[in-house]
Amino acid sequence: MPRLVQPLPDGPLDLVGDVHGEIEALLALLHRLGVDPERRRAARPVVFVGDLVDRGPDSVAVVELVASLVDAGLAHVVLGNHELNLLLDDKKEGNGWYWGDADDQAQHGIGRIPFRSRVATTTERDHVRAFLAELPLALERPDLRVVHACWNAEAAAALPHAGDHAALARSIAAEIAEDLTAREVPHRAAAERAAFAGLKDRDVPPDRYLAAVAEEDVAHQVRNPIKLLTSGAEVPVADGKAFFVGGKWRFVTRDRWWRRPVDRPTVVGHYWRRRGPPIEGKLDVWDDVPPFAWSGGVFCVDYSVGRRYAERANGRTHATGFDGGLAALRWPERVLVFDDRDGHAPTT
Repeated sequence: MPRLVQPLPDGPLDLVGDVHGEIEALLALLHRLGVDPERRRAARPVVFVGDLVDRGPDSVAVVELVASLVDAGLAHVVLGNHELNLLLDDKKEGNGWYWGDADDQAQHGIGRIPFRSRVATTTERDHVRAFLAELPLALERPDLRVVHACWNAEAAAALPHAGDHAALARSIAAEIAEDLTAREVPHRAAAERAAFAGLKDRDVPPDRYLAAVAEEDVAHQVRNPIKLLTSGAEVPVADGKAFFVGGKWRFVTRDRWWRRPVDRPTVVGHYWRRRGPPIEGKLDVWDDVPPFAWSGGVFCVDYSVGRRYAERANGRTHATGFDGGLAALRWPERVLVFDDRDGHAPTT
């Protein structure tokens, strides 16, 4: 079983954002960073912030490439929520490639969009699972920490030194469920969901605030350290502000935990930042932070390469350019390198 918090290597690092199965973007970015996967050479260690998989064309190829870099001592990876979903056998929108579902689709503003992801063979699926099961939840050293979605010292302290992510998550979830059941929250939440197609149909929007759904979702997120570190803290939305994302209507939204002080610079992924100004009306919890800026001591290096499946459905190509990009934050320089742009962008 892996140590859940492991040390970062000393010296300069390249911290790579969420890849989401975009193998071409990953290869292009590694080339810009001076990494040669075939010769197993790298200018400096590469650290991946999680979410290697789902949505993109070839999650298997991404995991195989990253695993080869890890085996060569050139890379380190933290577990993301998309990897945790696979370890929990949790079928989600975008991970059909793992389950043999070649028809996996996203419910999007322009309709249903197929992900067109290469489906894993049984052998590939076993290899992917074995690799993910050994990943830590966080990596740290005195001047830097890397975690996929949220650092919470109290939650981290509640975890054992080492353990099986899925087994721990299930055990903690069972304790939370027992408490909620004693207060009949799941019964009320099930009735609320049933009234609106299980909250999984974009065309069946809820017409009222579902308090039990919100209470249940917040409890399972905030009180479970495995979920908290990989998916982030959540808070209930205001009445009338439910939104549809990831295949379901949601009554909780991401807590902007990065506005509070941290004990050292912390780099995360997960939050789908934009490289340009925010889109009015579009959910973006980093919308009050300039595109290449830190928020206090926290930097999000996820620049939405995982949205390229939708951009391709709209006719975008490498030739025309994508809005979303795969980025690496170079440390200690604090500059960004992108897969599809020359040079670097300073962070502020």
